[in-house]
Amino acid sequence: MSKIAVAVLNRKGGVGKTTIAVILAEIALVRHNRVLAVDLDPSRNFTDALGFMRNYFRTSLRVKSTLEDSDADAPEEWIVIDCPPNLGDDSAHAIDFADIVVVPVRPDFFSLSNLGIMYAAAKKAGKEKAQLPLVKVGYDTSVMTKIANQLISERDYPVAEDLPLHKHIPYNITSGRVWSTGLIARSRQPYERLYDKVLAAVDKLNAGVTDINEVWTDRKEEDTDDADI
Repeated sequence: MSKIAVAVLNRKGGVGKTTIAVILAEIALVRHNRVLAVDLDPSRNFTDALGFMRNYFRTSLRVKSTLEDSDADAPEEWIVIDCPPNLGDDSAHAIDFADIVVVPVRPDFFSLSNLGIMYAAAKKAGKEKAQLPLVKVGYDTSVMTKIANQLISERDYPVAEDLPLHKHIPYNITSGRVWSTGLIARSRQPYERLYDKVLAAVDKLNAGVTDINEVWTDRKEEDTDDADI
């Protein structure tokens, strides 16, 4: 497979950014890829969360705190970049560097209010809109969710996946466990599907496909059998 660079970014904190970065990195490792994890957030939660995996995948996982242009020639197949919750120099560099910029959003106005600025910054960096897919986190049947979905649809934002909130995942990550510990197969599916969709999207983009509907499919499946929403 070719090298894939994925940044995870939202100007708002608390939307699941680091959680998604950890999950993508760990799935890549379990699927026998070498991973370069770049932790640009000063909190260094990404680095801490991968501590256990660094002990287990000693030759397959490398973690660093700076992103350099030379990383494009790194030997790892996957580069996963956890960005700070801003559009400063580090985040701007990550947008420019990454093939895909995953944007986690919660069903609230604070998660969504800065998206226009982010897409403008990405366009300035020469990115297609399809390269900045949203990942909806914890969208349910509430009125706020309906409003958020309407806004996303009206502005034609690409959506990569709809992830439920699951109480075991943050517990696993903050406890130094693999993200999927204790989850049944059905509960893992949305997260593994996101990984697969990123892979497929990069292939399509490399083939010259930029239409949002062709790059990202938004399959609606019920994955909330034991979710805590």
